[in-house]
Amino acid sequence: MNDHLTLLNCIRNAAPGDQPPSLLELETHLERRQREVGSGAFMEFAHLQRVASETWDAERCAHFAQVLRKARVKPKASRQSPWEKAKMRLGELPKDWQPAIAERISISMERKRRKGCPLWSAAHSANVIRALANWVDHCRSHGLPLRPTGPFLDRYATQVAERASTRTASDYVGRILAGMTVIEPGFTSQACEFVACDWRERAEQEGATTKTGSQLVGASEIYGLGFDLMEKARKRRLRGIHAARDFRNGILLSLGAALPQRARALSALAFDQTLDLPGAGLVQVQIPARMLKLPEDRKNGAPFERTLTSQKLAAALLEYRHSYRPLFDEGHYLFPSMLSPGDAISDSQIGRLTGDLTARAFGVRVSIHRLRDNVATEASEHLTSGGRAATALLGHRSERTVQRHYDHSTGLSSAQEFVDMIEGQRSLDVELKL
Repeated sequence: MNDHLTLLNCIRNAAPGDQPPSLLELETHLERRQREVGSGAFMEFAHLQRVASETWDAERCAHFAQVLRKARVKPKASRQSPWEKAKMRLGELPKDWQPAIAERISISMERKRRKGCPLWSAAHSANVIRALANWVDHCRSHGLPLRPTGPFLDRYATQVAERASTRTASDYVGRILAGMTVIEPGFTSQACEFVACDWRERAEQEGATTKTGSQLVGASEIYGLGFDLMEKARKRRLRGIHAARDFRNGILLSLGAALPQRARALSALAFDQTLDLPGAGLVQVQIPARMLKLPEDRKNGAPFERTLTSQKLAAALLEYRHSYRPLFDEGHYLFPSMLSPGDAISDSQIGRLTGDLTARAFGVRVSIHRLRDNVATEASEHLTSGGRAATALLGHRSERTVQRHYDHSTGLSSAQEFVDMIEGQRSLDVELKL
C-alpha cells in the first residue's frame, strides 16, 4: 500500500473528534508523492481533501487547499510597471523624437517640477506615444509632413471619429499636440489649437458613447450580488481556491458599491496597509494619492481617506481575512491573483472582472467605473442632499461634474423594480452609512 492509500484510509477511519492532518504533515506527504508519481499527486491530494471534508467539515480542512495551491502554483515573474510599459513604447516613434519624450518620462517619474513642463502620468505617457505613433503612420501613408497643421489634423480627427468615436478623436488630437510641444519646444499653432478646442467641445456635447441607460441596474443590486457570491463561497463543499475566488469577487462588488472609487484605487487596497477593521462595524480606508486620478504633480499629496459604518460589510471582510484570503497566499492584498501568488489583480482586471460578474448576474455589463454612475444616480435620487452627496461619494470637486458625467436619473424611484430593490436590500439587513 502506498502513502496515498495509507493516508486516505486513516482519514476515512477517523472520527469527527479526531484532528485532521496538520499543515506540515500534508506538505511532507505531497512532496513525497510528487517525487514518486509526479503531477498525478495533485489529483490524489484533491481527492484527499474531498474525503477529509466529509469526515470533518470544509472549514477544518481548508488548509489542504493551501498546501495544494502552494505546490501547484508558483510565483510568476514580476509584472512590468506602468512606467516600464510606457518606455517600452518609445521605439514606436521616429528616432529623432525619442530623446525628448524619454526625457519628459524621466522627469515625470522623478516628479521634478519645472516651469512650463507639466508632469505626465505613466498612463498619459503611454497614450501620448500611442497617439504620436498613429499620427506618424497616418502621415507617412498619405505623404504628409509630420509637423501638424490645422487642416491635416482635422481630417485625421475625422477619420479617427469615423472608426472609433468623437471622444477618441478629441483625445488623440490633444495627445498629439501635447507630444509635439515636447518634441519641438516652442511649437505653437492657432489652427491646431482651434481644431483641438472644436473636437473637445464636440466630445463634451456628445457625451460618452459607451455608456447606456441599460447599464444602470442599481448600486444596491450590485452590493447585494456581492453578498450572494460570498454566500455561494460558504456553501461550497470544499473550502478551496474556488471558494476563495467567489468570496473575493463578492468583496469586490460589495465594497466597490460602498466605496465607489476607480479600479486603480481599489487595486491598492491591502489589509493593515490601506484598509483597516478597527471594530464596531467600521471599515477604514486610506488610499495613497499616487493611486488616485490626480495631476501628476499632486500625487505626493494627502491620501484619500474614508470610514464606512457597516456591520455586515465589516463582518464579511473579517471572515474573508481569516478564512478565505489565506487560501491565495500569505500576502495582504485585498484582491489577490488566482494565477500569481503574492500579486494582486491589476486595475484593468478589476474592471473586466466586475463586468463579467454583472453580465452573468444581470445580463448587463457594468464595469467598476460604470458602477460609479449607478452610485451617483441612486445618491442623486434617494439621498436628501442629492447631487451634493454624489459629488462627495465620487470624489469630484463640483456637483456640475457629477451631473455632466454620471447622473442618469430618469425616474428610477417610481418604477416597481426600485421598490423590489429596496425590499431586497432590507432582506439583506444592510446597515450601510456612506
